[in-house]
Amino acid sequence: MLPALLLLACANHEGLYEPACIAFEGDVIKLEDGRFSWKRFTDERRVDDAGNVVEPFPDFPKTGTYRVAAGRLELVSDDNVRLEDWFIIERDGRRYLLTSKQYVAFLDGGELPKCPLEFSADES
Repeated sequence: MLPALLLLACANHEGLYEPACIAFEGDVIKLEDGRFSWKRFTDERRVDDAGNVVEPFPDFPKTGTYRVAAGRLELVSDDNVRLEDWFIIERDGRRYLLTSKQYVAFLDGGELPKCPLEFSADES
């Protein structure tokens, strides 16, 4: 696994990372020109007692700058807040973006999570 991580240190990470399965809730992260945009989505719609739609992710989308160091994606928001780290891995010729929790589980068991974010250079 170490050679794959070393290879990723030199790879172009720019593109779109979105769920690798049909997802009704999740994250989409776009990396481009040293900047990121991170959106969350859900098909669940909640309303308050007055019938107003309640925004499920009020702090999103987020944008800012990023850097990749040894397979770790470090995000800093435009308001200069360091966000949670993600981890870029490659498996069977495909590139994935994992949360810290998913990454630890991957290292422990060697299995990808059920629906990881997968790299796509094409945004169609």
